Amino acid sequence: MRTALSPYPVPETEYFERVLRHDPNSLTQLIAATSASLPPVRDLTAQGLSLYVPWALLDAAWVSLARGRDGRPGATSSDLRQVLDLYLALDDPVTQEPAGMKRWEGYLQRTIHHQGPWQEDAYAQLSRSMALLDQTPYPDDADDPLEAILPGWDHDLLGCSLADYLGIVHLVWACATTHPNPRRRGRFALDWYPAAEYDQFDGLRSPAQVRAVLNRHFVTTKNKLRAAFPADNDPLLRRYTHNPLRSRPLVGGVPGGYLVPVPAAVLGKATPLGLYYTGGDNKSEWGKAFTNDVGRLFERYVGRQLDLLPDAEVHPEILVKLSKKDKKKTIDFFVVFPDLVLLVEVKSTRPGEQLRLGGPDFTTLLAKQFTKAFEQINRSVNLLRSGKHPELADIPADRRMIGMVVTAEPFHQINTPAHRVAMPDTDIPVMVTSIAELEDAVTITSTSLAKLLCAADDAGVADLRQLFPEYEFLEHNAVLEQGWSAIPFARPRAQDAATAEPGNGPEHRAPSTEHRA
Repeated sequence: MRTALSPYPVPETEYFERVLRHDPNSLTQLIAATSASLPPVRDLTAQGLSLYVPWALLDAAWVSLARGRDGRPGATSSDLRQVLDLYLALDDPVTQEPAGMKRWEGYLQRTIHHQGPWQEDAYAQLSRSMALLDQTPYPDDADDPLEAILPGWDHDLLGCSLADYLGIVHLVWACATTHPNPRRRGRFALDWYPAAEYDQFDGLRSPAQVRAVLNRHFVTTKNKLRAAFPADNDPLLRRYTHNPLRSRPLVGGVPGGYLVPVPAAVLGKATPLGLYYTGGDNKSEWGKAFTNDVGRLFERYVGRQLDLLPDAEVHPEILVKLSKKDKKKTIDFFVVFPDLVLLVEVKSTRPGEQLRLGGPDFTTLLAKQFTKAFEQINRSVNLLRSGKHPELADIPADRRMIGMVVTAEPFHQINTPAHRVAMPDTDIPVMVTSIAELEDAVTITSTSLAKLLCAADDAGVADLRQLFPEYEFLEHNAVLEQGWSAIPFARPRAQDAATAEPGNGPEHRAPSTEHRA
């Protein structure tokens, strides 16, 4: 609960007026310094800092940089607190909609999808990017070969190897949040980092090379933000739409190196979703091919996670002959436990903007994205239970069955009745699970994942994380650990970090995470 200073609801014009009262250099430097010193999102409320959420700080920085005028009075900590209080009291479409459950469902869609990405496990996200796009094998003779993610794709798209790109992200984040000089936190300058430390990169050998990657993917300016600020935005929804500081989290053209208004936004560039949007410009043929390839790799990545299960046999999709001319593929994976068969269908789909904004037809939007997956599970169950197809002989048909649709990104609340109403009926229980949830679930040690799934179904719990606190897990997921160990500044070093020039380098540590929170 926030301590209210402003009555709800506040119009956006009042919020803008309060932000623009200050010189943008002063306010955004204060935002950067404040953000760099904050604990993880999960700990803000316990420490009395619930106003200082990263999405509010980033929005204030966006408005100030894009609309502010130089030369106005500087900002104090008290000013920033008032700005953030107004942000959290901003009006929302929920105040304009008729009473009823549906209006609150839309509100929850907006807020959860807006805030959720800031609370994902940063260690898992960066590790997943490496494990998915660089370490997941894909056969050259596959029926659907890769088209864009071919050798050298990362140099063409990113300007360096994927590992080095992730290393730059880790370096910038660490410098901005842990620099020994508090006055340098919330900033990043290449000359703060000793040239001798560049041996941690795979191919980058000079500040000039790192600067080229930063300018290509990370850096914006006040002029660019000003030119791109939406003139016809809906004042009730603007803050839920895309903030350009998410795509370009460093601000150039300011004294003292790059300004990093919210360091957590830098980490977002290295997540699978951030890389998906970096390469997935669907206006180009390469961009469409890239996103398709991510989907192909994601299916095989899910298989790698399922292979970590110690007590299950994993069978990939099976081509079933229905007649002389008709053949059908089953779901992507059958996971056979001694007492359960889990039918897994993989969907690399992501929630689109209309769904994230909580529009009135969100159930229809969900149905368009998931109907085929639900129908595929139903079809595979029927094929298995019919006993007519020798191709399925290795899959037991007499055991309890549960279906799972694994998504690349979370679809918050999708397993609730209100969200499932437009989905097809299924012959077996089906849950929708994000890859982050699966990555945790396959490391369970105090019981079998099969027993966890059955317990969840018996209790009517479709989100596995609700049950996680009752069990024990491995400290690390082996696939994620392999990905993390390949990232510069994260992997084991040949030379101890203590040999770096004192006071210049960042502390080498993993980003703060929300592991199984």
